[in-house]
Amino acid sequence: MTLVDALRAQETAWAERPLVRRLYREWHEMIRQRLSAASGQTVELGSGFGSLRETIPSVVLTDVEATPWSDEAVDAENMPYGDESVANLVLVDVFHHLARPRRFFEEAARVLAPGGRIVILDPYCSPVSTVAYRLFHRERTDLSAPALEDDINVGASPLDSNQARATLVFFRYLDQFERSWPELAVIERRTLALLAYPLSGGFGGRRLAPSSAYGPLSAVERLLRPLAPLLAFRCLVVLEQTRAAFRSIL
Repeated sequence: MTLVDALRAQETAWAERPLVRRLYREWHEMIRQRLSAASGQTVELGSGFGSLRETIPSVVLTDVEATPWSDEAVDAENMPYGDESVANLVLVDVFHHLARPRRFFEEAARVLAPGGRIVILDPYCSPVSTVAYRLFHRERTDLSAPALEDDINVGASPLDSNQARATLVFFRYLDQFERSWPELAVIERRTLALLAYPLSGGFGGRRLAPSSAYGPLSAVERLLRPLAPLLAFRCLVVLEQTRAAFRSIL
């Protein structure tokens, strides 16, 4: 399947699955609230069929290759932006598709303005979601992979991935990341999507709950928040460029 074919299928699912649509709009609003007001544009890397623009109209939509929905073709590991020229980099369900995370972080640290942010929404591997991902999701989920090293199993196609990447980098081996990029401060890590998302079936799975269940499921999720590390299917991570602070010390 080509990237465009996969995105057309997702666009169809977006139109046909109101519960999925409502959940992603909620997450998009969370992203909007966390954007930096630093100088520069807000760029979404791997923007898919462009749904984030409904919530953030000014976002620049990009993908690794030209698509009918993107404004630009941009490789996250070799971005065409000047130093300190970008206010925000947003990655929704994209971080786990990066073959060379070190290269991405080097590029992100270069292009972000002081105070700029990286906002990542990605799969999270809790004990429950890891089993579900491995049984019911076509994408690879490998918690034994090195957190920050190049992945030879990713890169041949934009659809290749390791869904465990964000869990490895920002939760299990956060200290490795912080030692490597002290200028990219981790200012928030949040696990979410405990019930409603897995029961929605996502973009391609079996739907186990109607859209009308959103309210009751959200209420139950609030009660289950203490168990999020055990149940969560998604995580939200926010990094901030602190280069100016480091320069003042030097």
